[in-house]
Amino acid sequence: MFIKKNDISYIRNFFLFFIIAKGITFLAPVFFIKFITVEQYGVIEYSFAIGSVAAVALMLGLGGAYPYFILKKEEKNKEEAFFLYGLIIFILFVIAVSIYYSHVISKSFYLIFLFSSIFSLQRLYSSILKCNDKGNIGSLYDSGYFFVLLLVILACIITKVLDPLILLQHLMEVYLLGLIAIFILEYVKKKKQSLTYTFKHDYPEILHYSIHLVISGIIIYGLTSCSRIFIKIFMNYEQVGIYSFYFRMVAISVAIYQFCYIAYFKKLYLSNANKLDKYYAFIMFVILCCCLLCSLCRPLLNKYLLNGHEIAYVRAKLFLLLCVQMPIWVGISFNEGIISRENLVSRMNLVLGIIVLAFPVLLYCFKSQMNLELFTFLNIVIFCAAYFSQLQILKSKGINLRVCALYNYFSLSLSFFIFFI
Repeated sequence: MFIKKNDISYIRNFFLFFIIAKGITFLAPVFFIKFITVEQYGVIEYSFAIGSVAAVALMLGLGGAYPYFILKKEEKNKEEAFFLYGLIIFILFVIAVSIYYSHVISKSFYLIFLFSSIFSLQRLYSSILKCNDKGNIGSLYDSGYFFVLLLVILACIITKVLDPLILLQHLMEVYLLGLIAIFILEYVKKKKQSLTYTFKHDYPEILHYSIHLVISGIIIYGLTSCSRIFIKIFMNYEQVGIYSFYFRMVAISVAIYQFCYIAYFKKLYLSNANKLDKYYAFIMFVILCCCLLCSLCRPLLNKYLLNGHEIAYVRAKLFLLLCVQMPIWVGISFNEGIISRENLVSRMNLVLGIIVLAFPVLLYCFKSQMNLELFTFLNIVIFCAAYFSQLQILKSKGINLRVCALYNYFSLSLSFFIFFI
């Protein structure tokens, strides 16, 4: 649908970078569980989840504002303001390091800071690169943290690492400094106006637009990334670890989503409703099929990676529910970009904000019966409700995604069938 002959060379180059980046993204967190306890795995995944949400606020909506000002409004003079963000993160990093190593803040809080800072810089730089037709490099930065995780795994294989979590923390610090250096160097190259002018003129205009994206981003990430946070609240770190392990096994869906979104960012951002409907529905169906195919690897991975871990039984129902959940997760992420394009973010924030707030209430109502399968089923119900609301908001603007709506109903029905069999 989107592929043309002159795109072939671009896709070939992009695909090589992408396979490397997303292969590591998919495999590294799955294999990391072999070197730590399930509870420790849960701690890392819990910090990862909070960092993902916190990064939205920390990034100030700049990732979504960059294509608006640089692509849509063609205000290239504002580009240096986006790279100046690296200096802000550097100041925060110096403060965080000082108070952490002075034992003022806890290790868990410091880990959350590292995750949120890394993710905010990764996402912003990836947005900048894909807006400049460098999606191949952008895919590497999207997966930067997982390259760090791979280094920890290799160190555990080659040497006897006493504490993999400590090593992970130190490598994350080094990686964060590397990201900061890239931003500051790019800012110096592009700098044409004073800091005073940037802070007094460029940032107020950028933030006036991006503040709505911060709110919507927190809501979207609260909807799609808070599952591990709620599992910790209603259960424990070990259950977070079990859920995260199976979630990582269906993370191929995220790789497919990112491949399509990064490779065709401009085209998706500017396409009409008919093309979007067919493309989105097709991708969601492909993701469902790929997740189900991953089930063929599940017995082998369980035997090799969970050997020695005290997990009572293979969670087949949990895995199948996650297979149904992930395509809707992707659909929600796709719709967010189009809603932003159509300046409907405020309406989405109101509706999805109510749905996000309803989720913990729903979980509390089932607290006494809570297990991972019930949690995932309720999560799918919330996802489908959120996706339906997005489709209705787009429909009011004349963007009617009929096939996507049918897929949403299919997913909800399939989740009921799986959960109650």
